[in-house]
Amino acid sequence: MDLERFIRLRRQRWARLEALLDRAEQGSALGTDVLQELLGLYRQACSDLNEARSYTANAELLGRLNDLTGRGYRFVYRGAASTRLKGIVGRFLSFDVPFTFRREKAFVLAAAAAMAAGVAVGMAAVAVDRGNGHLLIPEEFFSESPRERVEKIESGKERIETVEEALSFGASLYTHNIQVSFLAFALGALTVAGGLLLLFYNGVVLGAVAGMYFLDGVTTFFLAWVGPHGALELPAIVFGGAAGLRAGRALIAPGVRSQAAALRAAFPSVWRMMLATALVLVLAGLIEGSFSQFSSRTFPYPLKIAVAAMLLVALLSWLFVRRLPEEA
Repeated sequence: MDLERFIRLRRQRWARLEALLDRAEQGSALGTDVLQELLGLYRQACSDLNEARSYTANAELLGRLNDLTGRGYRFVYRGAASTRLKGIVGRFLSFDVPFTFRREKAFVLAAAAAMAAGVAVGMAAVAVDRGNGHLLIPEEFFSESPRERVEKIESGKERIETVEEALSFGASLYTHNIQVSFLAFALGALTVAGGLLLLFYNGVVLGAVAGMYFLDGVTTFFLAWVGPHGALELPAIVFGGAAGLRAGRALIAPGVRSQAAALRAAFPSVWRMMLATALVLVLAGLIEGSFSQFSSRTFPYPLKIAVAAMLLVALLSWLFVRRLPEEA
């Protein structure tokens, strides 16, 4: 083997491979053509290394080729795994989840109707007799009148002062909300009626609280305080209940299928809906633990209400309106 000729004929492409790997490792974006070139050069370098090992023990040459192919291997195969993972996550969020929610829209509408009916009942009850608020709203949420609470919040210091406080408070909130959603799911899955009743009850409490704020003339505060996280949190609880209804139908009314077959058929929809519910609730908890807690001194109420509206529109568009990739 003519070692000098071997190196002379190949060193230009080795240098090109090194340059491309340098760019990739520095985080530079590589187009499709460049990536294909890099892959071809990596394969040629592997072939060169095998050939060199057969004919020479030159430590400098073998060391350079080992280093070069090792860098190429890490980029090609780790990058491929990362790309596959990104592709799986991207498809799940962009297609699988919204497709599932659209296919199971009847269960989502049933769950939403149960909560909406509860809201209407709760608001009507306090509108007829303000004293009903004490009967419908849990004691921990009824420590003072809405107007007094607003005055205290607006005159006191901000409730969240550090990032650590926001993260800690947000974690406790989304943990609680996930528990509520899974309870709605479990009751719906086991009894159907139980899930609907829990959603109805939560709606009654929400409607009664909202009605009390409306009667006290602090509606804007209520929308600004609850809206940013409620735009995600309330639909997510409905989604958890809807997943329970989907599982409950398969368990209680499997139709012509066996119960086991009906549950297997429902499982893909159920787990996708519950995972999406958990993701939305985590985001809602982070918003509630930070942005929602600030008074109008930090974030004007119109801004907070506008953010709430944008979040709700974005959520519903993602799940029910936006054209799916495979429909394009």
